[in-house]
Amino acid sequence: MKTFLTLAAVTVIGATAMPSSASALDLFHPFRPRVNQVNGRMSNEQQRINHGVATGKLNSWQANRLERGQQNIQRQESRDLMKHNGHLTWRDRLHLNRKENMQSQRINQAEHRNIFQRWFGRR
Repeated sequence: MKTFLTLAAVTVIGATAMPSSASALDLFHPFRPRVNQVNGRMSNEQQRINHGVATGKLNSWQANRLERGQQNIQRQESRDLMKHNGHLTWRDRLHLNRKENMQSQRINQAEHRNIFQRWFGRR
C-alpha cells in the first residue's frame, strides 16, 4: 500500500512539473521583451510587403527579393536564440534591429522606385 501511494505521489508531482519545464523551452514567452520586439518588427515588415503587393506598389520580383531579406533576418534570429538558450542578448537585438532598419529602407525604396518607374520610365 505504501509503494502504491509513493508511486501515485511521484506520478502527480511529475505530471505537474512537466508543463513548467516545457514552458521553459517556449521561444515566444511574454517575459522576453527583446525577442518580442524583434518578432513584432518582422511582423510589421511582412505586413508592409503584403500591403505593397496588394496595392500594386511592389511587383512579384521585388516582393520575392524582400521576402528573402526577411528570411535572412529570421535565420539570424534563430541562430542567435539557439546560441543563448532561447534568449537574445542586447548585442543580438542591436544587430537584428540594424538589419530590420535596412530592410525597412529597402521596402520603402522599392515601393517608391516602382512609382517613379511608372511615371518616368526606367532609370
